[in-house]
Amino acid sequence: MWDRREPERLEQRIRVERDGTVTALSGKIDFGQGLRTAFAQIVADELDVPIERVNMVLGDTDQVPFDFGTFGSHSVAQEAPLLRKAAAFARRQLIDRASTKLGVSGEKLDTDAGAVVGRGKRVLYGELIDSEPLTGVIPDRVVLMPETRRKYAGRPTPHVEARDIVTGQATFVADVRLPNMARGAMVRPPARGAKLRSMDDAAARKMPGVIALVRQGDVVGVVAERDEQARAAAAAVEADWHALAVEGPTAEVPMRSDPEVDERLRGAAMRLAQTYVLPPIANAPIGPSAAVADVRADGATMYVGTHRPFGVREQVAKTVGLPEKKVRVLPQITSGTYGRNSHADAAIEAAILSKGSGRPVLLQWTREEEFAWSPSRPEAVLEISAGLDADGHIVSWRYDEHTNVHTAAGLDPGVLGVTSGRNAVPPYAGFPSRVTLHIEPTRLRTANFRSLAAAENVFAIESFMDELAALSEQDPVAFRLRHIADDRFRRVVERVAERSGWQERTVNRRGRGIACTVYHDTYVAQVAEVEVSLSGAVRLIKVWCVVDPGQTVNPEGVRNQIEGGIQQSASWTLKEE
Repeated sequence: MWDRREPERLEQRIRVERDGTVTALSGKIDFGQGLRTAFAQIVADELDVPIERVNMVLGDTDQVPFDFGTFGSHSVAQEAPLLRKAAAFARRQLIDRASTKLGVSGEKLDTDAGAVVGRGKRVLYGELIDSEPLTGVIPDRVVLMPETRRKYAGRPTPHVEARDIVTGQATFVADVRLPNMARGAMVRPPARGAKLRSMDDAAARKMPGVIALVRQGDVVGVVAERDEQARAAAAAVEADWHALAVEGPTAEVPMRSDPEVDERLRGAAMRLAQTYVLPPIANAPIGPSAAVADVRADGATMYVGTHRPFGVREQVAKTVGLPEKKVRVLPQITSGTYGRNSHADAAIEAAILSKGSGRPVLLQWTREEEFAWSPSRPEAVLEISAGLDADGHIVSWRYDEHTNVHTAAGLDPGVLGVTSGRNAVPPYAGFPSRVTLHIEPTRLRTANFRSLAAAENVFAIESFMDELAALSEQDPVAFRLRHIADDRFRRVVERVAERSGWQERTVNRRGRGIACTVYHDTYVAQVAEVEVSLSGAVRLIKVWCVVDPGQTVNPEGVRNQIEGGIQQSASWTLKEE
């Protein structure tokens, strides 16, 4: 399910154009995390071309290889090796072609800035293409460009699309305009899952600008020449709905089950139990969801904001009755969202309206619709019990995570463990633990949010570590270090304590706290300094963060992600309800 790839073929990954530019292809989507830039860095290095000559095509289902979706912080780890091998294989083919063209042994040829060179001769990549594109199955073993010759990977690089975004040149979904395009608006039920009993649309059909009233099952919408006309007509439709209670699925997934957890907990010198409750959070993208659909008898073209272009293709094809290969999905830039765009709701609605009206249709949700109908981060109830011995070491740990489904991937325990149960197993060592994930029903629509379940699990685990330290009268940093066996993990904790002046006494109603974790083999520790006013208001003063992400493609991208995460989590904690 996660990866149904055929063997990687060069023509599905790399195209060298006749003008010498390079088109690189990936099914991943960049929604602000910097993938387009990181991938361009990799391709530019391996093909030995200036990065500005690399054009990344992301998610175009008529061009790119199949990809299940962009989520879970896996994209660079999954795609970087594939793109690197493809680009290196393309470079090898170009050298071979140049060898034939120049009559020089390939061993005596090299590349330089988009050309093959050697023996005083130079031939541009574009001159080696002619009418024969680069093709072939990419071998498992390809000679890569030596690290000493890489000009881009590992170096801070601004986002390649940044200038277009800040100057208003970038095309977002709602900016797409097609010939003869109409506008759409939906007739919303009173509750999720409601069934349409009957409707009276006679008045709506007579309103100015109305092109069509469209119904497909329980989906009802209006297509009109202008947006305000479509919305007015949708409001005029009298619909009788039968509301049904809709609840999500349930499951129980053992994630870790060491022996003697209960026995050691009963025999502990000190015991503590705590429950942490986190409410659902709306994704609330700056730009509400939108989609442009052009559904025709011979096919459909979809302009969408999505993390799963091939998922959109599959769902739209089923909805409008077309073969999947007749539906082309062209992802556009979207406003920032982590998880909300895993759902194809706006795209499916736009496709229904386009098919029903025979016109291309732009459907743009309102802010009210986004809050009422889009999926939210699941809520969580996190129950933790632990025991300490007389010396203040943890001797037993019991963790029960109660939350909802984070993705549309179903109840596969292997999937649930890395989505709804992400980071539920503590990163500390030296004690037995039992960690159980409980998927609970909910009437809310839910979707994966930033870090999936890691944010809530790390919050609960780190809060509890502080409470255990307080119970045993230990310094929070020292207490954590006593339970860290991994040297990389230990170093980030020690470094952030040093950089923040952890041992220095705070004054003026200020205090510091620490949190740390391991996320996808990235080690991170943070110290926050806050100030509490006499009225009890909390103000964040400063955050120190030490990160060991291992090898990075773009250090600037890492900095952006970390700083953005700090700002977003501070907002969750202090500003959002």
